[in-house]
Amino acid sequence: MPPKPIASKSSPQPASQASSESLLSRLRHEILHGDLDPGAPLRQDDIATRYGVSKIPVREALLQLVAEGLVVSQPNRGFTVSSLQPQEAEEILEIRAILEGQAIRMAMPHMAEADIACARRILDRAEATDALDSWSELNWEFHEALYVPAQRGRLLRLIRQISNPTDRYIRVLVSNANYRGRAEREHRAILAACEVGNAEAAASLLDQHIRQTGVLLAVFLKTTHIGTSSP
Repeated sequence: MPPKPIASKSSPQPASQASSESLLSRLRHEILHGDLDPGAPLRQDDIATRYGVSKIPVREALLQLVAEGLVVSQPNRGFTVSSLQPQEAEEILEIRAILEGQAIRMAMPHMAEADIACARRILDRAEATDALDSWSELNWEFHEALYVPAQRGRLLRLIRQISNPTDRYIRVLVSNANYRGRAEREHRAILAACEVGNAEAAASLLDQHIRQTGVLLAVFLKTTHIGTSSP
């Protein structure tokens, strides 16, 4: 089946309620949560009508999503939701492993008990939830909590941005109980290394955790073809 275009699911909203930033947030949410298939066309007129805004904020939002890797812009085709090949997914996770390993090394000297407690509470909530979307959000919050003490805002934003293209597929991968259980055990091991202040052990465990996720995600994409747009 061809990818479904963005549809008008609700009445147009007043322009005051749909600023460029809120429009960007809503479109990003729809892509990350799988409401729009890989390859789905994102027609500026349709989006403008749906949200009751002019085409200017629509174009600004789409260009930002292009920068985040969630949307592609092609001559004569306009904007479409990006697809993801298995090799691309594995490469993204490899880059994440490098960046996040550096982030946790930089964070460790500044990590206080309050930071450890915050990360522990996030893991408790993640393990208790049955909602996949909630687990995925808490997964990012856990990683973020470990890096915040480094006080490197640009690095955090870069990690988050490079994660965007794979997040929607990892959400599906989490539905596999084996993957989720493994990820939760690895999170606990990373946190345990942080609790004793062992930066190299934490970085090594984190590296293995992220790279293995990349391998599993690549296999998942190969077998399901979920990341490839339909012809």
